[in-house]
Amino acid sequence: MTDNQQNNTSRKIKLTPEQLFDIYQECSMPNAPVKAILEKYGLKPWHLIALRKRIKQAALSELSNPAKPGKKKSLVPVDDLRQAEKELAQVKDALATVGHELALLKKKTS
Repeated sequence: MTDNQQNNTSRKIKLTPEQLFDIYQECSMPNAPVKAILEKYGLKPWHLIALRKRIKQAALSELSNPAKPGKKKSLVPVDDLRQAEKELAQVKDALATVGHELALLKKKTS
């Protein structure tokens, strides 16, 4: 084996998810030269097998848990929730008091 061949086989290329998906799509084309495509990126056939499994798993996961339209739910800190509940109770009491006073005023005027 020459030095150039050893360097090509020993170097490891870090591929982005987009590049991996492009490789997957390229290898999935009819009559695609899969071996040549994989060699171009320094990959072996078992890398493609693993990639196909990962893509299938991700697709099935996404299809079984589809995103719902609308605003995403967010978590509220417990202290903020308690403060909002306290303010709501105060507003309800104030509204009840105003409603009671309004009823008394209507009685006096009629």
